[in-house]
Amino acid sequence: MTEAAAAEATPSHSPIDIAAASALAPLRSAIDSSVRGILVWLFLSATAWLLFSTLLGAIAAVKLESPGFLNYSFLTYGKVAPAAENAFLFGWCGTAALGIGSWVVARLSVRVAPGHSLAAFGGVLWNGGVLLGVLGSLFGWLRPLNGLEFPAGSYFLMSLGLLLVAAWVLLCFKDDADPAVASKFVVAGFLWLGLSLLTGNLLVATNSVSGVSQQIVSAWTHGSVVRLFLVPIAFGTAFFVVPKVCGAPLVSGRFSRSMFWCYFALAGLSVVSKVPSELLPEWLAATAASASILLLIPVGGLVYVLGATAYTSPHGAGSPSLRFVAFGCGALLLSGILTAASATRSFDSLVHFTLFSAGADSVLVHVGVTMCLLGAIYYIMPRLSSCEWLSSSLISFHFLGAAYGSCMAAVMLILNGVASGGAILDGSSSFSQVMEVGASYYWGHSVSFVLVFAGHVVFALHFLLMALKIGQPAGEPTLLRDGSGH
Repeated sequence: MTEAAAAEATPSHSPIDIAAASALAPLRSAIDSSVRGILVWLFLSATAWLLFSTLLGAIAAVKLESPGFLNYSFLTYGKVAPAAENAFLFGWCGTAALGIGSWVVARLSVRVAPGHSLAAFGGVLWNGGVLLGVLGSLFGWLRPLNGLEFPAGSYFLMSLGLLLVAAWVLLCFKDDADPAVASKFVVAGFLWLGLSLLTGNLLVATNSVSGVSQQIVSAWTHGSVVRLFLVPIAFGTAFFVVPKVCGAPLVSGRFSRSMFWCYFALAGLSVVSKVPSELLPEWLAATAASASILLLIPVGGLVYVLGATAYTSPHGAGSPSLRFVAFGCGALLLSGILTAASATRSFDSLVHFTLFSAGADSVLVHVGVTMCLLGAIYYIMPRLSSCEWLSSSLISFHFLGAAYGSCMAAVMLILNGVASGGAILDGSSSFSQVMEVGASYYWGHSVSFVLVFAGHVVFALHFLLMALKIGQPAGEPTLLRDGSGH
């Protein structure tokens, strides 16, 4: 039984063939050795982006409450906010997703294609494009398009880097009659990222669209990057990590594959909801809103399969990987609920012109996607470094800072949106009063970044030790509490 088949097997199938798994162990070890350099480089750069984007996000959060803070021309809120968000989106999430997706496909396909150096060069081009875009944003060379703020040159470098990495991943991908759900999510996410970045930038750069149409294209591109690349990579990560950690097959592989197709069908329509409804024909706005509500079905179904798989297994207790991934999956489900609520006309009238959507997006990206990516790194690094994480206490501190700090930031934005929306609908409140109501939540938003940054600093130091192969001897995994599995 192949590794992919073992992950996909249902309870009605025979148990995983231990002899076959033992036979695959040398090949898996060879795969890990061959991709170690590429993955460690991608994870190191992603971690650097994680710290830098969190620091920029903290500056932007403080500036919401105190605009005079760090009063430099390149640190105005209009420059720092998009730089922080895109550094997090493409620098941390994108770079980590490239590395994790490459490893998952190689492991499930049980083979590695040639061309490591080209894939590594692709990672360099991707990071170079992100760096150029962030610097361009800070120094004023940004486009006035929400979701496509980076200069065109930075997206060109990113697309070229993605092409090299994706080509290597596709060569690794073993196109069986029925590939693993995790591989399908990863490959589909890679293809959608390339399509959205190429299409969005090509339309804007060639002046094929103008005026309001440019805003529609940029909103569609941003929504596609998040819902059709990052979220699928997060689910692909979860569908690989959970069965492996728990030592159990998926509760229902066939149902999972059905939810895969259902997710992409509805997510492709729901990304249009990122476009302001007043800019769209009524039928298209209604279709996007309906898709956003119906998207709860595949998201809920996928989370159910993962949760049931973990629940039915006695293994995995105390696993850092499982704890991060489980928390991330819960946040993905909560984000789906928030998105569905905001798609209803009555609730949208309350929060339409507020920071509620920013809070919902924060739950999706800063909590859901990020926690799944971190869980994957906690799972992958011991296999690349041949040693275990040095300290369970450091992992616990990171979890507390990242999980609760990010949740606090998102909750403050959501409460700000609801309170501001209520003041707007009141009709008797002036603009300054509406702003004052929302501003009462800014302090909590700023404080949350202290927790998040502290947690990520600990993770960065811990990861650096693992990259240098400084950790506990390989053998018993580093668990958060007494338990088995990793």
